[in-house]
Amino acid sequence: MHTQKIQKNRGIVTIVVVLVIALLILSYYGISLRKTVQSPTGQDNFSYVWGGVTYVWATYLEQPLTYAYNIYINDFLKPSLADFQAINANRLPSAETNLPNQFPGAPLVP
Repeated sequence: MHTQKIQKNRGIVTIVVVLVIALLILSYYGISLRKTVQSPTGQDNFSYVWGGVTYVWATYLEQPLTYAYNIYINDFLKPSLADFQAINANRLPSAETNLPNQFPGAPLVP
């Protein structure tokens, strides 16, 4: 578990280092990101890419991701939050109060 955390942190550091190096390379060649983004060609490119992103979202991703999100919220998050609130109020979580008697007495022998 600790090794996975180190690997994850190493990935974040790598991304930051790569971004800094990319900015230094752009600066070395005199490329201004602000001018690129504000230019008509840059605006047109961003508009084109955004149109593609919205098309992929609406066509392929919106329905399954919305379904998965609703399952997560309604079936996991809301009940968990309710249980945490019950525990904070010194009550039993709903899963424990809705269970049948776990340890019934000895069966009656006729």
